[in-house]
Amino acid sequence: MPDAPDVPTSVRVALAHAAVQRLADEAGADVLHIKGPAVAPGLRPWKSSGSDVDVLVRPAHVEALMAVLADHGWRSETTFESGSAFDHAANLFHPGWGMLDVHRLYPGMEADPAGAFAVLWDRRGSTDIAHVPCVVPDPLAQSLVLLLHAARTPTGGVHPDIGPNWTQRAEAERAAIRDLAARTGATVGLAAATGDLAAHAGTPEAALWEVFTGDGDRLDEWRARWRAARGPRAKASVAVRSLGVNRYYLEQKLGHPPSRREVAVEGVRRFAQLGGALGRRAAGVVRR
Repeated sequence: MPDAPDVPTSVRVALAHAAVQRLADEAGADVLHIKGPAVAPGLRPWKSSGSDVDVLVRPAHVEALMAVLADHGWRSETTFESGSAFDHAANLFHPGWGMLDVHRLYPGMEADPAGAFAVLWDRRGSTDIAHVPCVVPDPLAQSLVLLLHAARTPTGGVHPDIGPNWTQRAEAERAAIRDLAARTGATVGLAAATGDLAAHAGTPEAALWEVFTGDGDRLDEWRARWRAARGPRAKASVAVRSLGVNRYYLEQKLGHPPSRREVAVEGVRRFAQLGGALGRRAAGVVRR
């Protein structure tokens, strides 16, 4: 598809969802479309098509999906390890379709990604996007996905997704979402979304959510990532990446591919930021 800057974002996103579904079918990969036009009516308080495509893929099918996407012009912008604090999604770009986030797991369900996907897949439905049947989670599972997303999205107040997906739902529906969270390993993430995180305070599972729902800084985030990492290899990976510069996010910030000098400057800035956080932490200890 050629570049088409005059195509409305909502149309481009819908067409991209359809294209990704066709490629997933070609690869024999199970994917669930989440967010944007895949969301069931009434679950978001505003009409939002999103600006990119989000799919959750069965972990065993990640390699096959990524291969077919690469064969059809999708370029990797970030790896799974560099895309987020949860190491959950790779960002891809296509000159015609735009951005795509391929989730190998969903934040909050990372303890057993394959098991969590199987639970969601068993409850799957279908919705037509750009006249292509796309596989989606059922409405209660969509609510859980939106609540977990809200828990890690600072808004300065109550996230607008909380109302239609939790507080405005009947108690029986909330109980069903709690049960689904338990079955997918998302109990702590759901607690973060619904204001019950204190019940899990001090646990490694709660560490990252405490940063997102509080006023933690980057040092708090990396400490939490270290605590949440399972095993020496994962902890070593966190330690190495905490000192590196994410070139993709730096490019988004600058508006152009960063030069070596710009990467070096960003590295210095990160060390200065770390030093400032450590200084504030030390000053806080002194004051106490």
